[in-house]
Amino acid sequence: MRVLLLSLLLPCALLAQPDRAALAEGMRLLQANEPAKAEAQFAKAIALNPKVGEYHLRLGQAVGAQTATASTVRQPFLARRVKAAFEEAVALDPTLVEAREGLMLFYSFAPGVMGGSEEKAREQQRALLKLNPMRGQMAAATLAARARDTTGVERALRAAIAAAPDSAAPVVQLAQRQAAWGRTAAAFATLDGFLARHPTDLAARIQYGRLAGTSGQQLARGERYLREVLAGPSWSASFMVPSRAQVQYRLGQILERAGRVADARAAYQQAIASDPALKAAREALEKLKG
Repeated sequence: MRVLLLSLLLPCALLAQPDRAALAEGMRLLQANEPAKAEAQFAKAIALNPKVGEYHLRLGQAVGAQTATASTVRQPFLARRVKAAFEEAVALDPTLVEAREGLMLFYSFAPGVMGGSEEKAREQQRALLKLNPMRGQMAAATLAARARDTTGVERALRAAIAAAPDSAAPVVQLAQRQAAWGRTAAAFATLDGFLARHPTDLAARIQYGRLAGTSGQQLARGERYLREVLAGPSWSASFMVPSRAQVQYRLGQILERAGRVADARAAYQQAIASDPALKAAREALEKLKG
């Protein structure tokens, strides 16, 4: 009864706070991969209440999401708007971790003429370390990677794991880095250590399956993890967790590696049925047909 009452009252509460309603709609649109429409909603929230740091953070994220498909002429203008939005978010609320992460990435990757600065990037990383030790160490890993400091990357990610041993984020990132460095056995060991303590973690199991499919190793266990994930409850895709279609595609990779062509074909077809725009699955299916 209490849950029902809250569900009935929530729309009324949003109507009483139109800025929060605009934020909620903007987040829905952003998750639906409609960043331009989301931007309009976040701009509306800011117009109604310009002193909320989160509104500027989300505006920056919506504008940033549009840079990938923007023309090379438009990209610099969008980048400057992202920077301005994140800076305003931090000015209004210095505790906003996502805004500081956004600024750190901007300062690190943008050229100097657009406001990029290694020192400013490190300044944001130090601030993150105080706010959230795990995220601060992951930011340190990003900066070390920019400097091609492999040892520094691994050291920072291990520090992030130590700071938050129950979080899959630094574990998955370390495993990905180790795999990219050609240290496949170490990548599996990193995931094994975490899964021994958190056997049902969604992100870690998906990453294990992904590593199995790309390396051709641990195929049976990788298949089991991905089938269990696909048979379980639905989830929302995020930076950490890919979509259901992408997991289905990774399962196809494992099956193809195992020589089970018919099963692999079925998995790729299911991935495409879930997401017709998934290019990797389409290409894999065409390759099997060939």
